[in-house]
Amino acid sequence: MRIATTMALAAILLATPSLVLCQTNASPAASATSAPADWDSHIPIPPGAVLISSTKPKVGVVHSATFEVAGDYQELVDFYEKAIPKAGFQPGPKVVLPARKVYNRSFIHKSALDSVVISPSTDHPGKFTINITYTPVAK
Repeated sequence: MRIATTMALAAILLATPSLVLCQTNASPAASATSAPADWDSHIPIPPGAVLISSTKPKVGVVHSATFEVAGDYQELVDFYEKAIPKAGFQPGPKVVLPARKVYNRSFIHKSALDSVVISPSTDHPGKFTINITYTPVAK
């Protein structure tokens, strides 16, 4: 349910092709470096974030990775507002709903449109889910 909710929010800015869920078994001690194999390493991930799932498309190029992290909502928003341009991406439109603790920012590099959605974790109070839709970097 959590993945469906965050994917629906991301779809506001990014048309997502059919996806096949590939659940990962990240342990609580895992770090953000346990990102999917096709991860664009330029996309910023907050310290302490743990990969909880990822998706690969049946058709198209848009992938998804979902992380969970403890932290303060505003600090996470500030992290992405600073880290996205610093990583070389052009920030796109954003949606910020502080009362619901939801944030959605698209960002662009060359012709790839990526997106980050922050929302409260439905499974772990005090933690946030970070869903990132991205296009892997061509090899």
